Amino acid sequence: MFRDELITAGLPADALEAATGRVAATIAKTLADERGRWLLGPRADAQSELRLTGAGAGGVVNIVMDRTFVDEQEVRWIVDYKTGTHEGADVEGYLDRERERYRKQLERYAALLRSLDRRPIRLGLYFPLLNGWREWAPEGGAGAPVSGDATPEAPRRPTL
Repeated sequence: MFRDELITAGLPADALEAATGRVAATIAKTLADERGRWLLGPRADAQSELRLTGAGAGGVVNIVMDRTFVDEQEVRWIVDYKTGTHEGADVEGYLDRERERYRKQLERYAALLRSLDRRPIRLGLYFPLLNGWREWAPEGGAGAPVSGDATPEAPRRPTL
């Protein structure tokens, strides 16, 4: 089912079977999980793989958001999917460390999107293979002004 896309993405032939199984397992776990269904369900202003270009501290930045949408309370969500696994104990500690690892990245996304959308923003990391979730408000408060403007790129076909 995903074989052609994986080949197009440059995956070596000897890794196709394992990768196809992993993609199928990730989708199945996402759809079996209430949070996964909430993230992928129909939402106002929902976009997957949203590409933005804007001004950052170091010049022009290009980003790709895995998923963004507006919920029933008019909150803009920016969600990044993490398909890795954790083999050890303390999964909660692992999820907390991953939140810190990706915090600046998602907050940069929020700063760019805030120039296009003044609604409150929440950030989330979703780990479908671990049934894990971390969410937070970006530093500086929701709706805080940011310098520069972001420009959306042409829409692309939504992907998981």
